[in-house]
Amino acid sequence: MGKKKVLIVSCTPFYGGAEIFVKQIFPILEDQFDIYYQLRSYDLYNELSSKNKYLLDEAISFWGEINFARRLIVENKIDIVLLNGNRAIYMAPFLPRSVCKIAYKHTSIASTPKLKRCIYYPLITMSFLCCHKIVGVSRMVVDEIKGFKHKKMVIYNGVLLPDLKPVSCSKKIIDIVYVGRLEREKGIMEALEAFQNLTDYPVVLNIAGTGKLNKDIQQWIQGKEISNVRLLGQVKDVYGLLQNCDIFVLPTYYEAISLSILEAMACGLPVVASRVGGIPEVVKDGVTGFLVTPKDVSQLRKRLERLIEDEKLRAEMGQEGRERVMTFFSIEKTRTEITQLLKTLGL
Repeated sequence: MGKKKVLIVSCTPFYGGAEIFVKQIFPILEDQFDIYYQLRSYDLYNELSSKNKYLLDEAISFWGEINFARRLIVENKIDIVLLNGNRAIYMAPFLPRSVCKIAYKHTSIASTPKLKRCIYYPLITMSFLCCHKIVGVSRMVVDEIKGFKHKKMVIYNGVLLPDLKPVSCSKKIIDIVYVGRLEREKGIMEALEAFQNLTDYPVVLNIAGTGKLNKDIQQWIQGKEISNVRLLGQVKDVYGLLQNCDIFVLPTYYEAISLSILEAMACGLPVVASRVGGIPEVVKDGVTGFLVTPKDVSQLRKRLERLIEDEKLRAEMGQEGRERVMTFFSIEKTRTEITQLLKTLGL
């Protein structure tokens, strides 16, 4: 009996957490499964060395994506389709019944605009009915899906655990770091407002990422005449950046689970993040960092201030966070659980 054939369908044109998930997990599994990729992200396409990868044109319609997937399934005799993200999950009712379908959900309902939720619920429910398994990246994502008890399961996102660089004893500046999209719902403006009241300390705020608010942030920094904020743009070596920083901040409004938080903890950084979505499943308040109320700038500032003033606390929380990632959120653990899932389905 040959290898199972698995098709990964990822419909997002940008390179975010769901795309990083594909890059980090499936190339390693190609020795156990024949894996095909249907993609919309040019960056993800370039990251994969597989010969069985297909990049769809930006202008192709949703029905065009479905027809392309149907053709790949039939021509290559695919056993399992992993539908990566909501748009891909919506394809489930229109794909051949003969193939096993996995709905892989990376986001919370909170990420869907309220006006669109009346459409979202019937679409996603109909799609789940046609799937054999529904995987959520956090317990919160799974719990907010009503019904489908025997189909649902949690597979946490995992990250690599890098070797830690020695801490410089001569370092006098405390580096706070934000890694994420520059968009309102990620809480970047609250991070800036909190930081504005911390400039009496020897601190720098490093902002890695791009997004809609890039120009707004530049104008805000110029208007406030703050010199110790660094806009780094898209950073390729995220671990390199994190290991040169001291505190990680992500005051997001919602989050299913955050790869950037996991990466920061893997690098031994204490985390200050919002008490929303799946974040409390990762960050233990008072142990690996602090959880704050979204949009509460005063609370955010106080928690950052506490860590700035207490070097020992930063080190203790950072070590606890790294050990937590090692135990529960390693990339090896994620790969093992996905391998087990794929082996139980199809054929």
